[in-house]
Amino acid sequence: MTSTMLRQPVTGPDALAENVPKILLVDDRWENLLATEKVLRPLPARIFKASSGNEALSLVLRHRFAIVLLDVQMPEMDGFETAMLMQEHEGMAGVPIIFVTAISKEEKYASRAAEIGAVDYIFKPINPDILKSKVAVYIDLYLQREQILRLNAVLSQSNEELERFAYICSHDMQEPVRMMNAFAGLLAEHAAEKLDDGSRRYLNFILDNARRMQKMINDILTFSRVGREDIIVETVDCEAVLAEVLSEFEDQIRETDAQVTYGHLPRLEASSTLVRILFQNLIGNALKYQDGNRRPEVEIAAVRQRHAWRFAVKDNGIGIDETFRSRIFTIFQRLHRKEDYPGTGIGLSTCRKFIQLYGGEIDFVSAPGEGTTFQFTLPVKEAPLP
Repeated sequence: MTSTMLRQPVTGPDALAENVPKILLVDDRWENLLATEKVLRPLPARIFKASSGNEALSLVLRHRFAIVLLDVQMPEMDGFETAMLMQEHEGMAGVPIIFVTAISKEEKYASRAAEIGAVDYIFKPINPDILKSKVAVYIDLYLQREQILRLNAVLSQSNEELERFAYICSHDMQEPVRMMNAFAGLLAEHAAEKLDDGSRRYLNFILDNARRMQKMINDILTFSRVGREDIIVETVDCEAVLAEVLSEFEDQIRETDAQVTYGHLPRLEASSTLVRILFQNLIGNALKYQDGNRRPEVEIAAVRQRHAWRFAVKDNGIGIDETFRSRIFTIFQRLHRKEDYPGTGIGLSTCRKFIQLYGGEIDFVSAPGEGTTFQFTLPVKEAPLP
């Protein structure tokens, strides 16, 4: 599984100094460095100066800069070579570089700067107001990016704590709910004849709610595991997985006389758990959300695209109103009363969370009373078709 490491916010006495943007000025003429520093001093940033490429590279190893102003013409190591060596350091990834030159005004030099990844190429003498405005823009972008990184780090930590809490609670709740379900079932089996109608009704309430709670606990556990455990990629026979899933719905298909059809489904490199979860939830919903006035029909298909397989699960059910689009993949969000259509409101959110983690997408098209088609993509883990 590929993980994205977020930079944690700096705390403690060094936090203020660390979070102040840093500007690196590189020029072999000290008078140019002092003049540029004077222009940029009003900006909310610390300014570092280097009089050679080697000195600049040394500073890059010790500091993280918001922007670099780099002279092109320098002895020993020119600005282009310095910039390329800078970019080999991971701390310089995405750091804007502005080349400054007094003599290299030919187009080929500007083109080379662009190839290296410079954001600008300006000529001396420099207009102080223009220079300060340009650098101020990149300082603002840096501050905004750092704020987003800090917020993402806090949000990521909060999500991890919430999912860890959900996992622990769900795991610890499994056993008492399982015992309640088991003993209520034994009571119904061995003592139902000794109970009056009211007592049997109460016992059925206990059984129904115990099963509902067990289903919700299992769904929460599944949801909390997504992203906490590595995705195991293997060769998956989608038709074989579908056959296993359909066997789980065998009684429901027989009772409703549902018709489930599918064409050729691929063998692909994916997660068998992911494919099973997608089929279980989408087919389960297709069979469940029916009005009872017609025979349920479910069609499953897959089409190879350039970089992915696109699957579709189509039904002729009650459909989904477009006004609910923002809620359909949100955890615990239900569109119907549980008395009408039982469920936990976790299945589709688990599908989206899992499939986005894998690098795919999921969406739907629908119209009330005309059915729904859910579509999802599974990226091809091999060279794309020509």
